[in-house]
Amino acid sequence: MPHRAEELAAAGAARTETVGDEAARLRNKPTLTTHDHLERLEELAGVRQAFQRITEGAADAIARGFHEAKQRKRDGDARTLLDITLECVGRLRGGETLKVVEGGLAGGVKVADPSTGAFFKIAEEPGNLYGGSSVMADKAAKHELAMLTHLHEADAARLLTVPLASCVDVTVRDAAGRPERVYRVQGFSRHAVGGDTLRVGSSDGGRTTHVCAELDGVAEELAAGLHLSESCLLPIKKVFTRHEYRRVRGDRDPDGFPRLGPATDALLESVGAGRHAAESSGVCAQVEAEHGVVLDPLRPVHAEHSATVASDAGGVPSRLPFDVELHALPWGEVVLLDTHRLCIPDVTGGVAAAGGQVAVVWAAALRAPPGADGKGSRAAAGDC
Repeated sequence: MPHRAEELAAAGAARTETVGDEAARLRNKPTLTTHDHLERLEELAGVRQAFQRITEGAADAIARGFHEAKQRKRDGDARTLLDITLECVGRLRGGETLKVVEGGLAGGVKVADPSTGAFFKIAEEPGNLYGGSSVMADKAAKHELAMLTHLHEADAARLLTVPLASCVDVTVRDAAGRPERVYRVQGFSRHAVGGDTLRVGSSDGGRTTHVCAELDGVAEELAAGLHLSESCLLPIKKVFTRHEYRRVRGDRDPDGFPRLGPATDALLESVGAGRHAAESSGVCAQVEAEHGVVLDPLRPVHAEHSATVASDAGGVPSRLPFDVELHALPWGEVVLLDTHRLCIPDVTGGVAAAGGQVAVVWAAALRAPPGADGKGSRAAAGDC
């Protein structure tokens, strides 16, 4: 999936439209009639099919390269698994443009393809996050794909950027043609996200939680659509990063507003926002004063962002599971990442959880040694 790694964010660099960009544009495309709406859905379905075709060849190279890298590591290669994977993938057909990137343990090895705007994760977790269980890693991948599919089909989520996704199971065989291993490779559309765009959620396993009042409405709508209650989980180290935005009014800039003809200029004059006036007046100034808004089209407005590390959330509720991320891009786009925990949440049982607290089984609890609690090994329920 597009991830938090800074390698995926080309800040300020010019870029061509990728398949993911096209899908986001179609999801935000306004429709006036039923025909327009159906046409938009057909176009979006075509983009998804195109993305599936794009990811199939790369997924095969990633799985085979990763399988070879693991064998080399077992044979004593001292390099990191990521470095060996990069070398092995690059030598295979379809892997020439692939780049192995770093970015968290969850999801397994991550590979980017700058030539197509695709991002891949292979459901094999080198950090032992799921106790070494490839079955659990595959299950998390399946949940993520299911939730992304649901969100793409939910029209209520169309103004939230949801990555395109595909899933390819690759069977790797030995020289005699016998199957050795099946790898599940996920493909996602890449987006310009990074550590500096995260506004809601945690990118470090719950050590720090990001909160943002400006995005609370987005998180609330998403949680309501999925019937989630508020999360009461605190960061492991009780550290919050609070993001705030301050609206800044610039000076009137007549040259920054397009010249649309005498009729438009006359309309601006009539409402008190004339092109040559030093300040707005009349109806424009009155509405601005009464409602605290900027109505003058000749006055640029921008938002200044600030981030503060604190020991509390500043009154901003945690409406989503702790590691579901919302990223705010400079041009106003909000990207949703790490959705697998949204798919099948489990309500805690036998415990009076505040507000019907939604909890999710923590797969890492499977690592608990037998008898650690005097009752044998079991999995614990909790948000983390």
